[in-house]
Amino acid sequence: MLIPFPGPSPQDEYSPAQFRLPGFGGAALFLRSQIVPARTFETSGPAMAFDVMLLAPNYHVWYMTRPTEPDFIDRLAGFLFAAANDFHPEQTLATFSDVAMGLTIAVVSSTDDRVGLETTVLADPDADVPEPDVLNFETSRFTVATAASAVRCLDRSWPVIDAHDVDLAIENELREEDPS
Repeated sequence: MLIPFPGPSPQDEYSPAQFRLPGFGGAALFLRSQIVPARTFETSGPAMAFDVMLLAPNYHVWYMTRPTEPDFIDRLAGFLFAAANDFHPEQTLATFSDVAMGLTIAVVSSTDDRVGLETTVLADPDADVPEPDVLNFETSRFTVATAASAVRCLDRSWPVIDAHDVDLAIENELREEDPS
């Protein structure tokens, strides 16, 4: 008699993707995606959630399993691109906010080659009096522009490039050019 074995669940099949927005002096914002069971957010099926980390040389905090509003990744990518591209994003760009996650990112300063960011994560977004964790850091416009594309790895709409795969691709290309 065969016993039916259920297939793997989405969270068993999914490997987390990680995103990092590094700043000067060792500061960084990290996001890690995950699939959570329906019971976590009381949804009809598995849902995407994110872990958020703020890091500085003297500071480190993780907020685990945060839900997001729809189009979180698209909105964050658009914000980061505008922060890198605008001449004075601290004057022209509205603060990025995801209420469900309790995350805000504001551009507080800029120069021709740098952008100052203020990242805030609420310890409990549903609390009557929210307690914010705030991290201010500067980073290069190049880093922010790159992050605008790299953040798409969180939902797998942008490929995560493995250096080993790049090396193999280059070797294969060289072999095709030199058949001897």
